[in-house]
Amino acid sequence: MTPQPRKMSEIMKEMAERLLRNPDDAHSSEAMHVSLMFANIAWNETVGLGHARKGYRSAWEMIEAENPEMWSEFKSTDVDAMIDELVRYKKQRYPDDQRRILSCGIPDGRVRVEWLNPVAPGVDSQWEMRLYGLVRAGEREKAIQFLLETRRMSRNDATKKVVAIAAELGIK
Repeated sequence: MTPQPRKMSEIMKEMAERLLRNPDDAHSSEAMHVSLMFANIAWNETVGLGHARKGYRSAWEMIEAENPEMWSEFKSTDVDAMIDELVRYKKQRYPDDQRRILSCGIPDGRVRVEWLNPVAPGVDSQWEMRLYGLVRAGEREKAIQFLLETRRMSRNDATKKVVAIAAELGIK
């Protein structure tokens, strides 16, 4: 019998806390959100979804603008070094876990992670994450258009695919 993988929310919290100066202390919402964002970036880099660091920079800079003191809660202010540390940690602790993180956040004070199974052979992971991300963000028409442009599907087939993804994600 194959053991169940650990909950992604537990793993992301564990990784995020590694970046904090005093992990057991109470932390600002900003520091927790940013450390969790870095854990998400590191995890997805290890499963072949690179280049997220630049894309998220504006998000953590916006959070930093709200609370510049949040950096005092971190062990370091070197963002790339912190993410690199988490990449190494993930590779050491969870080398066989190839789940991909679709969304990660702290609604209602609890870490919540939505993830996709490891990429299937022959599937472009970046493409699939873009499609699922559009559906997750409620951009169904953009997701349909994305399928029309990248897979040359009929509108009917593209719509069915988007509906199926929404159902898989538990979105009505």
